[in-house]
Amino acid sequence: MSSAIRHHNVCIIGAGPCGLTTIRNLEKRGLDDLVCHEASDEIGGLWAYNEDPQRPSVYDSAHIISSRRLSSFRDYPMPADYPDFPSHRQIFAYFEGYADEFGLRRHIRFNSAVETADRVEGGGWRLTIADADGIHEETADHLIVASGHHRTPKMPALEGHFDGEQLHSAHYRSPEGFEGKRVLVVGAGNSACDIAAALSRISAHVSLSLRTPQYIVPKTVFGRPIDVQYAKLQKFPRFIRNSVLQYGLGLYLGPYERYSLPQPDERVLVTHPTLNTDILEQLTHGTVATRRATVSAEGKTVHFADGSSGDFDTIIWATGYKTEFPFFKGGAFDWSDKTRLPLYMKMMPAEMDDVYFIGLIQPLGCIWALADLQAELVAHAVKGTWERPADMTRRIEAEHAADAKRFRQTVRHAVEVDFHDYRNLMLGEIARAAHGRPVA
Repeated sequence: MSSAIRHHNVCIIGAGPCGLTTIRNLEKRGLDDLVCHEASDEIGGLWAYNEDPQRPSVYDSAHIISSRRLSSFRDYPMPADYPDFPSHRQIFAYFEGYADEFGLRRHIRFNSAVETADRVEGGGWRLTIADADGIHEETADHLIVASGHHRTPKMPALEGHFDGEQLHSAHYRSPEGFEGKRVLVVGAGNSACDIAAALSRISAHVSLSLRTPQYIVPKTVFGRPIDVQYAKLQKFPRFIRNSVLQYGLGLYLGPYERYSLPQPDERVLVTHPTLNTDILEQLTHGTVATRRATVSAEGKTVHFADGSSGDFDTIIWATGYKTEFPFFKGGAFDWSDKTRLPLYMKMMPAEMDDVYFIGLIQPLGCIWALADLQAELVAHAVKGTWERPADMTRRIEAEHAADAKRFRQTVRHAVEVDFHDYRNLMLGEIARAAHGRPVA
């Protein structure tokens, strides 16, 4: 380990979209003494497609689920000729254009992984960095974690023994290699439904296993992206918005039994819905079958909670990710089993005023569009033009109580936010900072 220690005012971990907009917002506020460590050799995070299944990446057929109109950085709109739901290649090109337009790469060190991040007594951070020159240390006054929460796959235990292939959706790239196979996809989120629909066109059989009923809604309604349609309702109170959405989906889709799906027993937006038009069509056509929760396996036979069973060659576990950050040692900030995170506005711990989490949210909408706002508020905090409230612990508890009334109490919903409500929250705090007003 070398003895020379570099110091920066701000260290950012991750050069995905959240890290890029963090750099941009810090620079806009005159904070130029910063460094961003990116473990890979390019920007974009998961949106930098890579065929290596061991490297975090989107799959080949991935498109964004939020519409182009509501998925742009504020000062860099997506190209007008992009479709409503651009592909991962178009999104990566958009991120490259954003980085080039504002010269963001000059702050990024590629192939530079943060191995450990330890808080110094009294404030500040000591980081161990692994790069092409070996292992060395750096220090920073402020640490911003923008590395995302889709890094550590969550693999449930399956009782018994399955003799076929098993993989997590994080390691899936394309239908190639699944020709003629019988595939079970476990999960009902966006990745699970995308993968099941894609495989249905090439595999001998595809089943989708759901542990609990899930709202699956189309990406477009009446010819427009559903997030654009929902945005039109923002002038109404929440209960009216939700009632209109509930009634409209029922009218548009009909009962879920039509798709061989169990009918959810909760109102829409209490859980995180899946936006996927393709899977609804495949379920209607019968090219994807539905199954209940997995219970056990014997050989290549999988048994399900309703007493049924089926034979499969491959199980793809689209079962989400753990909210953990391995560079924090000793279990610090390990929230992999938490239903609520102890962060003010999903960003700041009460007990530390020099660490921030950008993009650690799950909206029904675009994460990086909200991260753009988070990053501006953090820039104000670092610069000293926004002051943390003195009663952050109480405010965090109040946020948890409000979330408990609004969202299901599960690990999956630990970072759930309403896109528009959270956006308004950020804009309000930014406005206070810009006008020099204290936090209310």
